[in-house]
Amino acid sequence: MILLLQISRAQKQEKVLFVGNSFTFYWNLPSQLEKMAQEQNLDWNVNQSTAGGATLRDHWQGNKDLKTREILSKTTFERVIFQDHSTYPIMHIDTTEFYFSKLKTLLPPQTKIYLYATWYYPNFPVEGLVIKDSKQIELNLKDISKKYKNIEIIPVGRAFDLFSSKYPGIKLLTDDAKHPSHNGTYLAACVFYATLTGQSSKGLDRRYEDKDSNGKKIYYSIVEESSASKLQSIADEIVFKKR
Repeated sequence: MILLLQISRAQKQEKVLFVGNSFTFYWNLPSQLEKMAQEQNLDWNVNQSTAGGATLRDHWQGNKDLKTREILSKTTFERVIFQDHSTYPIMHIDTTEFYFSKLKTLLPPQTKIYLYATWYYPNFPVEGLVIKDSKQIELNLKDISKKYKNIEIIPVGRAFDLFSSKYPGIKLLTDDAKHPSHNGTYLAACVFYATLTGQSSKGLDRRYEDKDSNGKKIYYSIVEESSASKLQSIADEIVFKKR
């Protein structure tokens, strides 16, 4: 019976779409999530509509050569993740909600929708406000999620905060102190995996590979074994402690 259930689950493909910017595409976050799902016999086809520095307004208006509206109109996705510019949930939350609500109209009611809560970083450009962690980003997005049905927050920023407080020697950001390092993206992928599947990220592989169009091996991510277990543990703590 267990084998039959696993086969049935593997045969049902789910289409997943990330709508965002570089906080989504650094170190191949969508591909890492897809590989994690495949590792657990989940048939997920994870795609992305992203551009550096893109806002949800850019996605709606088709700026930066984005085709998000066309993609959402032509393809039915089981899950869609929205990520606005990193500063907007703090500085322009009304704009975030306005364009999120517009993009949401393109989705069928059965689609599961997620808001990606990113992280606070040094020199976060917020004039007149004192921001010391990622909590306010998530709280502002939660205010949006409460107004609609079937919307869940992905608490990546809170995972970054907790991990950095426990393991300050492991960098989650690149040298620009803003974008995610390979460790940061792996942590984000673990948070996404645990949230979307309801399963623990502990024990997932620490490296993911594939082949390019010429059949040559490429690596999406490689993290140290000691770091991987810590990243997985923090992801699970953030996702499941609240449930």
